[in-house]
Amino acid sequence: MFENNSDIENSKCLQQFCQILPKIELHAHLNGALSKKTLDDLYKMKYPEKTDTCEAFNFASLKEVFEVFNIVYSVTTTPEAVFIATYNTIKEFYEDNVIYLELRSTPRAENGMTKTEYVLAILKAIETCQTEKIDIIVKLLISINRKQGYKAAKENIHLAIDMCKEYKNIVGIDLSGDPTKGEAFIELLYQARKAGLKIAAHCAEVANEVECMNILKFKPERLGHGTCIHQHSNGSERLYQTLLDSKIPVEICLTSNVKCKTVANYSSHHFKYLYESKHPVCICTDDKGVFDTTLSKEFTLAVEHFNLNKSHLVNLMKSTVNYAFASDIEKNKMIEIIDNFKNVWI
Repeated sequence: MFENNSDIENSKCLQQFCQILPKIELHAHLNGALSKKTLDDLYKMKYPEKTDTCEAFNFASLKEVFEVFNIVYSVTTTPEAVFIATYNTIKEFYEDNVIYLELRSTPRAENGMTKTEYVLAILKAIETCQTEKIDIIVKLLISINRKQGYKAAKENIHLAIDMCKEYKNIVGIDLSGDPTKGEAFIELLYQARKAGLKIAAHCAEVANEVECMNILKFKPERLGHGTCIHQHSNGSERLYQTLLDSKIPVEICLTSNVKCKTVANYSSHHFKYLYESKHPVCICTDDKGVFDTTLSKEFTLAVEHFNLNKSHLVNLMKSTVNYAFASDIEKNKMIEIIDNFKNVWI
């Protein structure tokens, strides 16, 4: 990859720059974000009699990644565990110089824990971090899981609509789950939008032109992945042109797509087509724990494989502010932080 020592030094400089850059994370699944340490702590808390650790991160395909989540879910079955998972995750993003974070999670009712208690545990962790002066803005998207079916999706949508009236950190709905199962619940997404919630929809993780076109026609505020839209990425010219015309921002998750094998490698990732087309994009982690990554690492990968420089990164970050489900006051604060950083470092 590198031609000489100078290239290596420049690479190290850009890696350091990615680390100190004030960053915005718009696509982070709570349970997928759990670090190995957090997962081990929760595993020991649930199974104090065991002496081993939780070995969850072995997978070789998108299908196996969803099986990994079953292991992660097994240790977040109480409000206390959900609180710890959320609190630790927020701190880890903060330590990676993330200034704004949108977490997303599917409410679960099990072992006596209700869906409302699940969401309240997340909100309590967000509030605790604010009380402790951890300087990061955190929002929550309630997820609906394709695989769980219409009834569960409807429950989660209605829960989000009810709770967002009292808890302002609940800002949107995330359509997610195994893309080979279930449907997109467009009717329910319209209900959420009518109630004032923003929509982020996982779209085209696998080739499915009919569903992808339906989601694009619905026009969510953001798209997750968008892997199989471009004609050179198992999509079509029609789909790609529809996406470009829509100007819907796409949440790009480089490591996730490569490790799940939905793209062959970083260099052929569809980010390059979107970026060259000047389409709105934001770089995200997806599941930083499962994929052993950070937002700094994701930006470093973008630098290494798509010939980005410091100015490109700052401009990407500033444009990402526009796609956040944040208030105007919060967006202005983020822009100020990034501009101040730019004045010092560029």
